[in-house]
Amino acid sequence: MEEFHDIPIAFPDMCLLPKTTEDPMSAYKRVRKDGSSYWCYDIFFEGQRYRGYGGNTKTLAMRAGEKLRSNLMSGEFDLETPQKHTKIERFAETYLERNLHLRSYKRVDLSVRTLLKFFKGRTLRSITVDDIQNYISKRRREGVANATINRELACLKSMFYEAIKSKEVRSNPVRLVKFLPEPPGRNRMLDVDEAQRLIEAADPHMKPVIITALNTGLRLREILTLKWNQVHIAKTFDPFIEVDRTKNNKRRAVPLNDDMIELLEGIERRVDGYVFHGVHGRPITVIKEPWQRALLRAGIVDFRFHDLRHTFASHFVMNGGDILTLKEILGHSSMKMVDRYAHRPTAYKRQQINKLSGHFHQCHHNATATKMVAINDQ
Repeated sequence: MEEFHDIPIAFPDMCLLPKTTEDPMSAYKRVRKDGSSYWCYDIFFEGQRYRGYGGNTKTLAMRAGEKLRSNLMSGEFDLETPQKHTKIERFAETYLERNLHLRSYKRVDLSVRTLLKFFKGRTLRSITVDDIQNYISKRRREGVANATINRELACLKSMFYEAIKSKEVRSNPVRLVKFLPEPPGRNRMLDVDEAQRLIEAADPHMKPVIITALNTGLRLREILTLKWNQVHIAKTFDPFIEVDRTKNNKRRAVPLNDDMIELLEGIERRVDGYVFHGVHGRPITVIKEPWQRALLRAGIVDFRFHDLRHTFASHFVMNGGDILTLKEILGHSSMKMVDRYAHRPTAYKRQQINKLSGHFHQCHHNATATKMVAINDQ
């Protein structure tokens, strides 16, 4: 039997009339038990049927139907459409399958499993803003960092948007939830002496990896997966590395300075095509132990490999590089991501401001001399 979805306006004794999609809108007359009559509109919109009281004449009913259609098209009429009673754990399986291609899949999978510990057994349509606020409170009591909670909320928000596309639900409650404040991004960097110590302290197979990070700003994964067919140093006036497996799936060209050209020309090319290899001649996949050894020998603490990227960016700007070029080299999608590198270290600021020493020496001397004359006159 055909399913009908009526406008929530009650009127008595209305019979269900047959309706076809070939007739997108019509009006029909109904008679009450007391003999009085009224007109109803009957429309289809995006596969759903809507009917309701239109007035005492056919013209009024047609106008009411047209107004409803207009409101539906502009999203202003908040009508209840059929919703499924899908449980979140079942939809989570579909959501994960749809996101298998993401480089951040492990992070997504972890967020989903964490969310299910709290919401399992609930239908998507039953989850409210209050439920999400309770989830946030629980995670904060567990001592979880705000940034981690925000990643989980972002995952839940994405799940609901996918559910809306699949017509599982009509709205996304997460969009009404305020995310937690996060501290500014970490910007730990090495000075030139520290960087030199780190290179000297590293194992032989780690030295070129560290030098590459300091001179290009490449991410660790981009370095370890680098192949010779991405390196363009022969027959070109502007040597560069072509990075195709990026975080945001956008290719970019990273220019090479003379130090990098010298380094790459000195590396033996092997049949597997990878640029960097470990002690056993296989491509490097993990660096945890040799990285920790290098830090320990160099006497450097609280420093991650990714901080070499920050070190490159900071020294690039401090040596006259502009922010827009830096954005393109790092592969950031917005200027906001590189704005932090515009704030120079205090030592650098003092070094730069000292360049003004002597520029206004004569002005300073004259002002001091004038003051001394005034004092003597008194």
